[in-house]
This record gives sequence, C-alpha cells and structure tokens, in this order.
Amino acid sequence: MIQIESSALSVTILPEVGGKVGQIHDKLSCRDLLIPPQNPYRTIPVDGDWLAFDTSGMDDCFPNVAAGTYPETPWAGAPLTDLGEWTHGTWQIENANASEIVLKKHGTVLPYLVTKTVRLVEDRSLEFYYCVKNHGQSPIRYLWSAHPLFVVEDEYELVFPHGNLTFTTFPPNGQRYAWPLFEGKSLSREWIRNGTTLKIFVAGLTEGWCELKLPAHILRFTFDLNAVPIVGIWLNNLGFPKKQRAFRCIAVESCTSPSDLLDDLDGNAYGRIAVGEKVSWSLRLDVLPRKSADA
Repeated sequence: MIQIESSALSVTILPEVGGKVGQIHDKLSCRDLLIPPQNPYRTIPVDGDWLAFDTSGMDDCFPNVAAGTYPETPWAGAPLTDLGEWTHGTWQIENANASEIVLKKHGTVLPYLVTKTVRLVEDRSLEFYYCVKNHGQSPIRYLWSAHPLFVVEDEYELVFPHGNLTFTTFPPNGQRYAWPLFEGKSLSREWIRNGTTLKIFVAGLTEGWCELKLPAHILRFTFDLNAVPIVGIWLNNLGFPKKQRAFRCIAVESCTSPSDLLDDLDGNAYGRIAVGEKVSWSLRLDVLPRKSADA
C-alpha cells in the first residue's frame, strides 16, 4: 500500500490489489470520496472472480470491462476476465515519492507492457497517465474504462458540456436516448429505482470534461476527446452487490468505447495498438470544495 499526499488530498494506491486506488481522502472536509473496502484487500488471481473479492475504490479496466472473449486472431476466443486483467494480479512499483507513483504490468492474455502513473499535480488535482506498448506480432484491439465508485449519499448532479448529447444503455436495448431523460427521470439529478443499477454511455461531447456535483464537492473530470471520447455512467442505488451489503454510488467512467465488451460493436469503435507501437492517454480529476467551486 502506497500513499501520496498534497496539502489537501491523501490518495492510497494498492499495487498488490490490481494497482487500484483504494481511497481519495479530502483533508479539509475529512471525507473519503470512494466507496470503502467491503472485504479485506487481497490480490485477485489471474483467473479469479472480481466479484468474489473487494469491489470498492477505483479500478482501471483494460482490455475489456465485462467478461467475454477476445474477438480477433491470433488470440480469438481467449477468455477476458470480468473488469479486465489490470484489476487482477499485482503491479510492479517502478518509482514512488511523496506525490507520485509509477506502476508497470505485463499483459497476461495479450502481449503488452503498460505503465500507469498516478500523480498529484496540484493540491486538489489528481492525474492518471497510461501508456501501453504492443510487444506482439499482431495489432491489439482494446478498450479502457476508469472505474471509480464515488460515495453518493443522496443528492447529486451530473453536468456535461452543452450540446446534443445522447446515450445508450449497457447491456444494449437497441435504443438511443437524448441526455438526460430515461423512463420519466432526469438522470442528471434523479435517482433510478431503489434496489437497481443502470449503466449508460454518453456520447456527443464537444469538450473533454464532465462534473459530478455533490453536496460538499464538485468532482471535475478532464480528458482528451481524441483519445477518450465517451463517458460511461454507472448508477447504483443499493442494487449492488447482490450477495453482500449493498451501497449507493455513482461511477463516472471516462472510456475509449461505448461498450463493456470487445465484440458487440463494429471493429472501428475500438482502439488498436499497432505492432511495436505505443498508445497513451490521461485523465485528470479535480476535487473542488463546493463553495469555492461554485463561486
């Protein structure tokens, strides 16, 4: 377990638990932003079931989110574990200091090397940087999704840049909706039915940012639309986990494709890493106190 800190934030990273961010703590308000551990932290084996281990904090999903199989040769049919292989196994610590940690990991199903950097760039700004190099002899199809489970006790507001935003559900139901209306509710501020969850993908952003406004904080996410054009939203109103004590959270999942699977969209909807090439992208999270953020 590694901790990086600024004067305002304390961030816990667990290289031995899939490299996840265990917690983001705001020192000023004494609030933890992420869902706390539901089970003791343990390393998830490569073939382990993510749902049988701790499901809290912030994970990174790559090269898939939902369990499935790889769709292209030479790895066609290879099993892809739930929440992707980055959440399984351990990450090697390349470098760590008071404000930054650099982690590395080799792919298991696919031949790549990933470098993940988590750094505090300002007192209230956390940056995630990813670089993946293909060491194989064939291109790699992939998707990436952030998976941060933020504590939302009751009121919230989701804010996107102005524009003609649309969204689809996952699993897909064949319909496209105009943001934010769904089944008579405004998903931008109204909870879905108690005891249920809903996953959507928001598309059509004209600027690379979105915000989750909570009573005490504004969480602002910033990203490059060329690399990360989609925002997934997972609304969990005490509908998960099914076999343990359920909690309420919202996951703001900046992502590269509007799906959790590698094989249910046209191939052009996914990122690719050419043989011997690298791809990189980043995500910034600003944790702003509500009063100063609204000023």
